[in-house]
Amino acid sequence: MRKSNLIGAALFLSISTVSAQNIINGKVKDIQGQSVPFASVKIFASENKTDIISEKITDENGLFSVSVPKGGNYYVSTSASGYSDITQNYMFDPSQNNLTISISKEKIAGIKEVVLVGTKKKIFERKIDRFVFNTENSIASKGVDGLDVLAATPLVKADDEGNIGIVGKSGVSIMINDRPVNLSGKDLVSYLKTIRSENIERIEVITTPPAKYEAAGNSGIINIVLKQNPKKGFSGNISTSYTRKSKDGFSNNGALNYQSNKVNTSLRVSQFDAEKIATENLTIFDVSQVENNVRRLDRNRGYNINYNIDYSINSKTSVGAIYNYSNTKINSDSDIFSKYSRGNVIDSLISTKTFNESKVDNHQLNVYFEKKLDSLGKKLYVGGNLFDSRNKNPFLLRSEVDNNSNIDYDINSRYKYQIYSGQVDFYLPFKKFVGEIGGKYTRFNTDTELGFFNYENGTSIYDNIRSNDFSYKEDNWASYITLSKAFSEKWEGKAGIRYEFTSLDGISRNGENVNSNYGKWFPSLYLTYKPSTKNIFTLSYSKRISRPSARALNPTTIYLDPYSYATGNPYLVPSFSNNIELGYVFNNKLSITAFYQKSTNNFDQVVSLDNGYRVINYLNSYDEQNVGVNATYYNTFFKRWDLYTTANYSYIESKGLINQVKGLSSNSLYYAVNNTVHLNKAKTVSFLVNFSHYLPYTKGNFKFENMYNLASGLRISLFEKKLQVNMTVQDILKGMRFKGNSYYSTYYTHSDNYYDARSFNLSVTYQFGNNKVKGNNKKANLEEVNRAN
Repeated sequence: MRKSNLIGAALFLSISTVSAQNIINGKVKDIQGQSVPFASVKIFASENKTDIISEKITDENGLFSVSVPKGGNYYVSTSASGYSDITQNYMFDPSQNNLTISISKEKIAGIKEVVLVGTKKKIFERKIDRFVFNTENSIASKGVDGLDVLAATPLVKADDEGNIGIVGKSGVSIMINDRPVNLSGKDLVSYLKTIRSENIERIEVITTPPAKYEAAGNSGIINIVLKQNPKKGFSGNISTSYTRKSKDGFSNNGALNYQSNKVNTSLRVSQFDAEKIATENLTIFDVSQVENNVRRLDRNRGYNINYNIDYSINSKTSVGAIYNYSNTKINSDSDIFSKYSRGNVIDSLISTKTFNESKVDNHQLNVYFEKKLDSLGKKLYVGGNLFDSRNKNPFLLRSEVDNNSNIDYDINSRYKYQIYSGQVDFYLPFKKFVGEIGGKYTRFNTDTELGFFNYENGTSIYDNIRSNDFSYKEDNWASYITLSKAFSEKWEGKAGIRYEFTSLDGISRNGENVNSNYGKWFPSLYLTYKPSTKNIFTLSYSKRISRPSARALNPTTIYLDPYSYATGNPYLVPSFSNNIELGYVFNNKLSITAFYQKSTNNFDQVVSLDNGYRVINYLNSYDEQNVGVNATYYNTFFKRWDLYTTANYSYIESKGLINQVKGLSSNSLYYAVNNTVHLNKAKTVSFLVNFSHYLPYTKGNFKFENMYNLASGLRISLFEKKLQVNMTVQDILKGMRFKGNSYYSTYYTHSDNYYDARSFNLSVTYQFGNNKVKGNNKKANLEEVNRAN
C-alpha cells in the first residue's frame, strides 16, 4: 500500500510541477455572456490562415487551452455551429495569457436547415478515452427502447436477460448522463425499456474511466447521454411504435420542453406493452444427467415519468431537481419439462407450470446546486440523491411427477432497495493545469422478505424452514482528485486517483450474516501525443472494482422448480481489474487500440448436482487475463454511403479458483459491418444493412458458440424532417442464440437459449414547436443502483 501511495504521489507531483511554455487559456462565449461549448479555436501565425499553429475544441464550459511557440502576434479564428465565424488579432504576453472570445449568432435566411446540416455528427466517433455512437443519426435505433439502442451499439452486447457488457471484456457499469442507474439483471432491463430512443443523443463506451467516475465495473462504463436543451422556447415530440416478435408489442412516448432566460424544464412520459417468447434449454452431463427445457411467455408493460427543472438564480448560480418514476409489471408463465437420468435409465420426468408476477416501482430524486466561481470556469457542484425501489414478486409453481405425486408451492417475495447519497465536486481550471476534486457518501439499504408456502389440498401452508428474511446495509465513502496538463501542443497528460472505503453488514433470519470493511485506491492515467492534426497516440490505465449485487449476497434459497434452486452467497468478495490501453487514431476515421486486462476473484453462478437437485450458487470462481486489439473505421463514400466497420480480436485465459471450476483459454474474434445508404440527395430516405458476428469465445469456465445478427431497415423523413417513419428488422437469420458449455472438473453443462431477438419494428415520430429545443437534462448523480438487484 505504501509503495502504491508513493508512486501515486510522485505521479501527481510530476504532472503539476512540469512547466508549460507559452500556454494561452481562453473561453468562448456568446454576446449574452453564455458559454459556447464545442467551438473550434485555431491559432495562425499570419492573417492568411495558411500556417496553422494550434487547434482545440472548447469543453462543455466553453474553455480551451493551447500552446504557442513564443510570445508575439497571432491570429485566432473561432467557429461554432449556429454562430458567425470570427478572426481576431491577439498579442501574446506570457504574463497575461487569458483570452475571452465573444461570438454572435448567424443571421442567415433559412438558418434552420443550415444548422441541421452543419451540426450533423458522424454516427460513430473515436475519442481519446471512449467510443461514441451518435444514435440521433442512426436509423437502427429509431422508435425503439434504451435496451434495443444498446443492442445496436457497436462493441456492446445486450439482451433481455440483463447480460450487458463490452465485447472482449467482463463486467460493466451502466450510466445515464455520467450517473449510474444502479440496477442490474431484470430490473435494469425493465428500466432501460422505459427510455425511448428519441430522447437519447449518444452512447459512450468508456473502457478506462477517469478517477472522477465511480470505480465500479471491471471493464468500464457504458454511458447513455440524453438530449439537452440549448435553445429557448417550447418544443416537444410524440411517437408511437409497433414491434412484432413472436407476439405483438406497442409503445408510446411524449416529451414537452420549455426554456426561458431563467427556467429550463422538461417533461417526458413513456408507456409500453409487449409480449415475447423465450426458450431456455440446459443439460447437465454428470453421473446423473438432467435435461431442463423451458418455454416462457413474458408480458411486459409499464410506464415512466421524468421531470427536470433548472432555475438560474443569476448568471453564475443555478439550482435544480430531477425526478424519475417508473412502474413496470412483468408476468412470466413458464412450461418446464425436466428429465432426470442415471446412465441410460430415466429416473423421473417432471412437468412444471410456473406463474411469476413482478411489480416494480422505482422513485429517483436528484437535487443540485451549481455555482461558477470565476471567469476561467471554476465551478462548484453540490448534489443529493434518493433512490427507492419496491418489488413485489409472487411466484406459483405446480408440478406433476411421473410417479403421480404432485409438488405445489407458492412464494411471496418482497424486495426493497433504498439508496441515499450526497456529493461535492470542484472543477478547477488554472493557468498551468486543470484540476478536479470531489467527495461522495452513499448509503445502500436492502430488505428482502421471502415467504414460502406449501400448497396442499387447495390450502397454502406457511413453511417456516424455507422462508427467510435478509437485511443488508452498505456505506461507501469516496474521494478523488485529477490533474490534467498540456505540456506542449503535442503532449497532454491527465492523472487521477480515487479512494473508496466500504463498510457492509448483512444478516438473515436463519443466522447467516456478512460483515466486512475495506478501503482501496483506484489510480488512472492518460497520456496523449499528437505529432500532427491527423495522427493521435494515446496511452491509458485504470483500476476498477466489481462489487456483488444485493441478491448475489442474499443467502435466501429461491426454488426454480421442485428439484432446482438458487441461493446467494454472503461471503462473496469484490473482484478487481487492471486495464491498460494503447491507441492510435488516424484522421478521425481509423482507430486501433491494443488492450490488456487482468481481473481477479471474478464471481459468477456455478451450477452443480447435489443429491439429485440442480443447485445454482454464486462463488468467486476464476481469475482472467485478456489481451487483444480493436480496430474501427468510418467513412462516407459518394456522399451517400456511410460505412462503419469494427473488428475485435482477443486472447482470453482464465484460471479456476475452486475445485469444480475448470479454467479455459481461447482466441476470439468479433466483427461488424454497418452500412447506411441515403437514397436521395436531401438524405430524407435512407436504407441500412448491418451485420455483426461473434466467433466462439470464452468467459470464465463458459465457452460460447457462434452468434450473429443481420439487420436491415428504412428511414423516411417528411415535412422538413419533423416527421420520421422508421422500419427495421433485427436478427433476420435468427442467429442471436446463446449457446455454449460450462466446464467443471468432473462434469459440464450445455445451454441453448433464444430470447425472441428476431423482430420487426415500425415507428412514427413527430417533432413540434421549436425544433432546436431538445429538453433539459442535468446530470443526476446516483452511483449504486446497478447493484440494487
